[in-house]
Parts: sequence; structure tokens; C-alpha cells
Amino acid sequence: MKKLIWLCAFLTPLCMAQTYPLKPITVVVPYVAGGVSDGLARSLALKLTSTLNQQVIVENKPGGNTLIGATFVAKAPADGYTLLLTAEATLTMNPMLYAKLPYDVEKNFAPIAALASIPQAFVVSNHTNAKDMKEFLALAKKNTDKLSYANLGSGSTAHLNFELFEKEVDINLTPVPYKGAAAALNDLLGGHVDAMIVSTGFVSSHAKAGTLKVLAVAGVKRSPLLPDVPTFKEAGIAGFQPSSWFALMGVAGTSPDVIDKLNVEVNKLLKDPVFKAEQLDKFILEPIGGSPDALKNLIKSDSVKWTRIIKETQLQLD
Repeated sequence: MKKLIWLCAFLTPLCMAQTYPLKPITVVVPYVAGGVSDGLARSLALKLTSTLNQQVIVENKPGGNTLIGATFVAKAPADGYTLLLTAEATLTMNPMLYAKLPYDVEKNFAPIAALASIPQAFVVSNHTNAKDMKEFLALAKKNTDKLSYANLGSGSTAHLNFELFEKEVDINLTPVPYKGAAAALNDLLGGHVDAMIVSTGFVSSHAKAGTLKVLAVAGVKRSPLLPDVPTFKEAGIAGFQPSSWFALMGVAGTSPDVIDKLNVEVNKLLKDPVFKAEQLDKFILEPIGGSPDALKNLIKSDSVKWTRIIKETQLQLD
């Protein structure tokens, strides 16, 4: 036994790969319980508990536009036992939105795997009297600053997606602030706000009921939830693809063998048709997967896009 311990001192990465995990793993979610990110984390944790033969715990640390939870993980030991499951804003938007960010994405985090994306939709109130995107854009250009959109938080994905949309189609709508999508949807249904960009699954039932109109959806093909709704490309806006996605991150300095082991297990789950049908489909998520390097490249490419938009809008958060 002593010889094995002595040998492991010189072969730490190999020993870690063979023995990890030896204790419970905590997945920190920087959002409140009950949301899509929380549901995804708990589904993932339940399956990993089984495949890794060790308990995986979800801990919610909301607040500060995800800064509280992300900073907690950034300062955790680099041993693979504290992970971060978060949306793209933490990794690609916050670094530009905050002059003093308490974490550095490249220096403090180690990419493990991209998990899933949330298909986004452009939704308008029935009160707009626009039956398609062409009519809505014509209405917006004719009534400059008279139409409004739901802003789900300054610097949020929903906010920046709409900023990107406005620049792409050269219109200017008035932002109306909301603390969440549910309140914004109620006002959209009541005609108190004209448009919003939100997940397709969140509004699909209302679209089918005819209480609001979905004018376009993101993706290379139409959503199976709303097969009659065109993609943004089909609607004449080929350069716009509103995105939102989730990723699993470790602490920088964590053994590559541990990162790879987690990556392999996560990818197995994402490719499992039962997991997709019972868990991802429940939250209207599309699996992504791939290598740690693929996630690293995704973070870089999205960072370039959002950096441009944030600079152009001169948006800054304290």
C-alpha cells in the first residue's frame, strides 16, 4: 500500500484518472432553483452519480448576473470536485460588461464540455397586426421608437440578442425592463409590449393556441415544435442566429485526465437517446457535446461576437 502511495506521488495524473472521484462532486449553478439551467444540472448530476459511482450534488449560488456562483468556483481547489454549470453569458458577455470582473475565464476555468443549446424564437404580440417578419420590420421602420421589446435584464442574453437583431435589420425599438420571462410574456399577451426573443419551448403552446405570433426561429432547420414557423434565414435575416447555450466548466489547473474523464461521461449522456428523450426534451434543449477544445473555441467565437455588440452599444455594468 505504501509503495502504491509513493508511486502515485510521481504518477499523479494517471492515479487521479484511475481513482477519481473519491468523494462527492459539487456542481455549482449560478441561478435560482427551478429554471432550465437548474433542471439540466440536476438531470446531469443524477446520471453522473450512477456512472461515476460517486454522489454528484447541485448547489445553487444565484446573484450578481452569475458573478457569485462563478467566482465561488473560480476560487475553488483545482481537483475536479467543484464544477460550474452555466449559460454563455458568464463566459462570453460578463468579461466585457464589467470593468472589474472577479474572475478571468481563461485563467480561472477549464472547459469540460458544451452541454446543450436553447432554440430561440422571435415573438410578437397579436396587437402588432403583423403576420410575418417582413410586415413587422416594415411596421417598425414606419413607427420609429413606437414599438417596444421586453428586456429581460441589462446585459442578459435576451437583451444582447435583441441589440444584435436591431443592428442586423436596422430598426430601433424601445426596451421595457422585466425581471423575468414570465412577467414579460404576460405583458406580451396583453399587448403592453410588442416583441421579445425567448426560447421556442417557452412560447410554443401560446403560439399553437394563437394567443401570440412567432415570426421566426433560430436554427438551420425549422423547430419540430413549430414546423410552420420559418427560420430566420427563411424570414430574410440570414445573418442573425440568436443563441443561448450551457456548458460545464472545471477549475483551471485541474488534471487533464480528470477533465477528459468528465468529458467522456458527459458526452455519453448527451448521446444517450433515453437521456435526450427523458431529460433534454423535457427542457426543450438540443445536445451539443464535443471535446474541451471545442468548448474553448465556442467561448472564443461567441466572445468576439458579443464584444463587438457590447462596444457598439456602450453597455457597461457595475
